[in-house]
Amino acid sequence: MFIAVECPHCGKQLRVKEELAGRKGKCPQCQQTFQVTEAKTVPIAAGAASGKVGEAPAPKSAAATGNGHAPAMKQATPAASKAPAPATPEQVREAVLAAFSGKLTPPKVGIVRKFGALIVFAILAVMPIFYLAVIGAVAFGIYWLATSGVLAGQHPAVLWAAEAGLGLVLICLIKPLIEPQRRGVELYPVDKDKEPLVHEFVAKICEQVEAPPPKSIQFECSTRLAAENRRGVQLVLGLPVLGSLSAEQLASAIAGQMALHRPKAGCKMMNWIRGINYWLWRSVYGKSRLDRWLSLVAQRRHFHLAKLLLPLMLMKLPTQAVLFIPMFIANTIGSAVVRRAEFDADRASVRLVGKKTFTGLLERLELIDFSWDGVLADLAFLNTEQQLPDSLPEQVTIRMQDMTPELCAVLRETVNKPDEKPFDSRPSNPDRLEAIAGETGEGVFRCGLAARRLIQDYDGLSRQMTADFYRGRFGGKAG
Repeated sequence: MFIAVECPHCGKQLRVKEELAGRKGKCPQCQQTFQVTEAKTVPIAAGAASGKVGEAPAPKSAAATGNGHAPAMKQATPAASKAPAPATPEQVREAVLAAFSGKLTPPKVGIVRKFGALIVFAILAVMPIFYLAVIGAVAFGIYWLATSGVLAGQHPAVLWAAEAGLGLVLICLIKPLIEPQRRGVELYPVDKDKEPLVHEFVAKICEQVEAPPPKSIQFECSTRLAAENRRGVQLVLGLPVLGSLSAEQLASAIAGQMALHRPKAGCKMMNWIRGINYWLWRSVYGKSRLDRWLSLVAQRRHFHLAKLLLPLMLMKLPTQAVLFIPMFIANTIGSAVVRRAEFDADRASVRLVGKKTFTGLLERLELIDFSWDGVLADLAFLNTEQQLPDSLPEQVTIRMQDMTPELCAVLRETVNKPDEKPFDSRPSNPDRLEAIAGETGEGVFRCGLAARRLIQDYDGLSRQMTADFYRGRFGGKAG
């Protein structure tokens, strides 16, 4: 039998095993620990399943699982108990804004480091110019062969073969400049009139880290959290991530992204370096949409006409031959300064929310990514069975209830081992934790609410995003 309880921090209705009454438990929504108190008994068997994708059976207690963590708790059914009236948006706004106490001091960047970044940028700026020069040289070679008459004494087939070869090389070199790299999901701009708290929340964080507020805030159905400078900083928040974080963890993630755009820290120069470095790495090792499609075609067991296009996989060779050495030089020179900037952003995050919250965020983001991959892997089968869930962000939240770092590590090794990326300049989580080891204090933002409480109609937006996601993936065939 289960008992119904309510998280005192975020108001989430939960159900837990009856024998856990009186013990401490961790809310799967806001990750806060609280005392489990007696409530109305819920007549649901312990092994009952909800029928939704990814929902695991009721978790065991900390003593039974042996991992030492507080027991996670399932969401209560509406019939379990009568939930109290939720806090009004104005009350949530007051609680969130009042949670900011004091002003943090972001890490300072000295003039020597700024000058060093300028030198690095000057070196890296040569790489795209070199690549364009190679493209121009190949184009001139095509023109020169056609007009110089150097092959006039040869059979015309020789001239045409040389022209065709140079033309293919030219197309291969131009390909990384014009092809789309990822299939984007639909973006949902956050209206300041409809969701004022989200904008106020982000503005307060930007004020703390001394960064200008973003030009726009957008939601999308993914696990992306990014602040991209495209004619102004655009902050993108993946709703499946936001739905599984606490307000403190979300504040830490946003602070880390916006701290990379501080004008007084030479961040504009740093972002140019990061952009050139990433473009070089993507051109050599990245996979475009065409490359991914060809990889899928190559894995088909039987012959298909599409396999006749597999020679197109060789189109990356000219680009790799031209850009490998520039990429290696840029990575060697630029990775050090870029990592320093990212470590500074992490230190700003810690000063906002505290070391404990930041450490928990790094762990939780890994678990969310893995849970999201699992949800996406099930969609094709669920679409065939016409059992697609109404809310993908909610499915991530359900899976996160029983996901532990130990379980994630085992599953990654046996089911979905991540690919190792060569020359990846991004710091690892151990490196990031080492960089913040000297930080002290609990932070200036303490809030026990779940991040989803910042959005007035989280459930409605989640269902809308999910429906649009299905239409983009399955078209009119979504079940």
